[in-house]
Parts: sequence; structure tokens; C-alpha cells
Amino acid sequence: MSLYKRQDIPKLLDEINHGVTSQIYLLFGERYLCRNAAQELIDRLLPEKERQATNLQHIDGDQEDFNRTLNLLKTFSLFAGRRIFWVTDTKLFYSKGVAKNLWDKACEKNERNESGQALRYLLQMLNLAAVSPQEMVEENIASLSATRWKALFGFGKPQGDLGWAQVLLEDIPSGVSPAKEAETDAASLYTKAFEVGIPRDNILILLAEAVDKRKRLYKYIQEHGVILDLAVDPGSSAAAKRDQEKILKELLHSTLTKYGKDIESQTVPVFLERVGFHPVAIVMEAEKLALYAGDRKTISREDVDAIIGRTREEALFELSEAITAGKLEEGLLILDHLQSSGVHGLAILATLRNHIKKLLLVRSLQALKSPAYTKNLSFPVFQSSYLPKLKEGRDEWTNLLWKSHPYGLFMLFRQAAQFRCEDLQQGLKEVLTAEYRMKGSALDSRLIMDSLLFNLVRQKVPGVRVS
Repeated sequence: MSLYKRQDIPKLLDEINHGVTSQIYLLFGERYLCRNAAQELIDRLLPEKERQATNLQHIDGDQEDFNRTLNLLKTFSLFAGRRIFWVTDTKLFYSKGVAKNLWDKACEKNERNESGQALRYLLQMLNLAAVSPQEMVEENIASLSATRWKALFGFGKPQGDLGWAQVLLEDIPSGVSPAKEAETDAASLYTKAFEVGIPRDNILILLAEAVDKRKRLYKYIQEHGVILDLAVDPGSSAAAKRDQEKILKELLHSTLTKYGKDIESQTVPVFLERVGFHPVAIVMEAEKLALYAGDRKTISREDVDAIIGRTREEALFELSEAITAGKLEEGLLILDHLQSSGVHGLAILATLRNHIKKLLLVRSLQALKSPAYTKNLSFPVFQSSYLPKLKEGRDEWTNLLWKSHPYGLFMLFRQAAQFRCEDLQQGLKEVLTAEYRMKGSALDSRLIMDSLLFNLVRQKVPGVRVS
């Protein structure tokens, strides 16, 4: 067999259609691309009409019992036909050789405020070093010496502030610890099993984001199985950007084609810029555009403007404004867009908390007897008279309010005037409760955020009506 790249997928699928198959497939690289390609492989290897509960088994690599999977793979089926075992996020190819890759992914996710994903990669890196999160918290991962870091993770300690990693580890439940299975031994057992031979109708499909190509199992698959390399350079070089853009365009057009739609060529760059390099988000946003267009065959710039916020910051601002206006439906749509685009719930909570705190501060200023604030205050009077008097002797609030544009501040005062201080204080409590649930419970973050929005609007915190 051989090594395939992303552009070789049609060739690989065609070979399967002509009966050229393998008993072991390894797909590694960008997570969504791997899952999408794996589904295409499964559709060819085991058509829908031939599937039963017994001949297609999905295994989560994060929870995998290596021995159990291997025993299943060695077992003959009581029924005729192929059996496929596909393992997502397998750890069979992990070693300290991929620790740097995991760290880079954690840093990338942290920079995008995707704390959950950043923590996931961080925990995988600790797992390779056979060290628990609690041990790292006690040692303080940000304060590890360069020698200790290199000994644990196999690469040089990064420069800069690593405090974010310590914060993430401090927030996880105390019971979380690295897996105890010996992945290296498991990989050897898998290699030996395939060398000896497994039932010919059993097929193993492995998915991984990173692999150590020096491992014996990798070399065995390269010689006797199929490897599909779907890695994407996440860098900012011109070549990396071209590769990323090519992938995103392919996903955009293939998704729209399924709905019988196309998109204006001049609108494509706008769409890609707003979504960014998030393959799963590209597909979801393209589906939303196709549904929004209705009977129209072509997606326009106006459609993109209506459905996809210009930037994450603008979308977060729009979410705050929707809640302030009591527009529950609009708020839920914006929230769905943000979360589908990979914005972590904690980042959204931070924005809402800051917005409510500003409203509360402004509302307390409006309660002052001098200078007196009235709801019918015009902008010229606000700017020329009220604001200068309010600034006198209040330098401690300069960074919070006075750097804002006067008109933006005027609109903030008008919004704050709709609420009572008690309502805004309750709003902060609601946000804090949601934060505790997100950090300390197994509830889905989307459910927590939807519930928060409903409570804020229903209780008019902040908000004056439900529409």
C-alpha cells in the first residue's frame, strides 16, 4: 500500500470501489478533515444497505481500552460481511515526539479563546509525560525550569507568559488524571496482531491529529496498510495561507453544491475572512447560508452580511445589544453562530459580564444628584455639559468609560437608564452561576448559555421585553 494526501482521496475511493482494500487505515491531521474522510471510506467499505449494529463500531480514543479493541479485532464474527472498527483520537501514535505539536495546538486554541480545546491538548501533553494535572498545578507549569520542562515533554520550554496553562489546569476537576495504559506497549501489540493476521473481514480505521512517524506501527501501516495525510500547516506564511484557503474553498463549494447553491465569486473572500480557518464552522455556516437563501440559487454578499457577523468582536457586541434590547430569538441566533465558530462559552460570559458591569456603573452614576441625568437629555447637551461635569474629580474611572467615543457613551447611558441597579446586579449573579456550571459540571456549554440568555431576557436582566 502507500501514503496518500488530501488531493488523492478520489483515487483512494476509486481503488476501494474496484476492490483494492486494506485491513488497516490511518488518517491523521486536521480533525474535521479526518472525520469527513473516514466517513467517505466507511461509505465505500460498508455501504449503508449492508450496515448493522454489529458490523460498524465507533470507539472514542480518549476513553479507549486498547486490549478490548484489540480483542474485538482478533475475533471472528458470527455473521457474514465486513466489520469496521473506527477509532477517533487514537493515542497509539503518541510519544514525546508529538508533544511539541500538542503544545502548539493548545497555544493556538488559547489565543482564539477556545479554552476547552486548549485544555484538551494540554492534558494530552501531560499524558505523554505521565504526569497528572494536579502534579503540574503543584509544580506550577508556568514556573518549571527549562531542564524540568525538557525532561517532561521532550522539547525546549517556550518563551513568554505561560500562566494561562496554569489557570486552565487549576480549573479542572480534581479527579482528572492521565490515562494509565501504556500506549507504546499497545502499539506494539497491534503491530504483532496484524503481522500474525486478523480475520480478513475485520478492518481498523484509526484517526489521529498528530503521529510519531518513528513508531513501528506507523511504519507497518505505511508498508502494509493505507495512510492518509490530512495535516494542514496552521502557520501564517504565504504557502500555509494558500493551503488553508484552498481547503476552505473546497469545503464551502462542496457544501453549497449539496443544496444546489452557488456563491458569488467576490463574496467568497468575505465569507472566508469572517469565519477563519475553522473547517467545521465553514461547513455549518455554508449550510445556514444555503437554507437562508431559500429558492435563490446564488448566495450574495447581502446573505453573508445577514447571517455571519463581520468579526467575533462585532458578533459579541451584537449579542450584548440583543440581550439589552430583550430580543431573545436574535440573541440565540448570534450565540449559535459564535459557538459554532469555536468561540468558547467562557469568552462569551466574560463579554456579557463586562457589558452588565458597565451598565451597572453607568446606572450608579445616573443616580448622582449632581450632575443630574435625565432620560430626555440630548446628545449635544450630554457632550458639552453633562459629561465634562461628570468627569470632574473622577479620574479613577478614566480607563473604564472616558476613553469611549462620546456618542458611544451617550448610547450606553441611554441603555442603562432602562434598568434598575437591582436588575443589573441580578444579571451579574446569573452570569456567575453560568460560569460555575460551565467549569464545574458535565452540562453541555450550549445548554448553559441558552439557559442564561433566556433567564437574562425573561427577567429583564438586562432587557425590557421579549421579542
